[in-house]
Amino acid sequence: MSALRRTLVGEVMTTDVEAVGPDASVTEIVAGLRRRGVRTLPVLDGESLLGVVSEADVLRLAEHDDVEPPVVHRRLRWRHRPEVPPHARARDLMTTEVVTVTPETGVAEAARTMATHRVGWLPVVDRVADDTLRLRGVVGRRDLLRVFERPDEDLVREVRDEVFLRILLVDPARVTVTASGGIVTLEGRVPSHADAVVAVTLTRRLEGVVDVVDRLTHDVDERAVDVWSL
Repeated sequence: MSALRRTLVGEVMTTDVEAVGPDASVTEIVAGLRRRGVRTLPVLDGESLLGVVSEADVLRLAEHDDVEPPVVHRRLRWRHRPEVPPHARARDLMTTEVVTVTPETGVAEAARTMATHRVGWLPVVDRVADDTLRLRGVVGRRDLLRVFERPDEDLVREVRDEVFLRILLVDPARVTVTASGGIVTLEGRVPSHADAVVAVTLTRRLEGVVDVVDRLTHDVDERAVDVWSL
């Protein structure tokens, strides 16, 4: 089985999380947002995630009399919420339909989830009894970018030992692998055109690889074989 590196959310997430309780006042919410310089806070009952509350939600207090909300805050969930009550608490403002990941989620999947839902961070949770979500931490774009901080020598070692030797069964002595700033260059001669294609494809998928320069040649181009002559 391949040992190609796969970083999990649990390895890069932030566990020191600023949060508020469901009865937190607007003043407490704003203080938490400012204290951490963030735009959204989890709303917790103990360790259980109830929802999230954002600065946009707080701004609704000043805008709830508008006939149409500003474009920047025009979200589907807005249209389904009742009018914000006076002296609102976090439970009145929060969004309960929250997109989450688990500590076992891969960082690539987490990045796709953020892009799909157009969010800058995700709560990291465990699902416990009765479908309760227990908050373990949060992961943001900055956390995910840490996978691209791998030393170039680590990338070279993984390409040589895992891609060529372990997966393709190609002697690493036949190739030269170099890396600079996450850009990996593959040079040398491999047995077949298919080996070259797989080597480039797998290298490009490695965490921390920014791009691949393909300078591989091959002994046999199986695409040119006339199967009817065999």
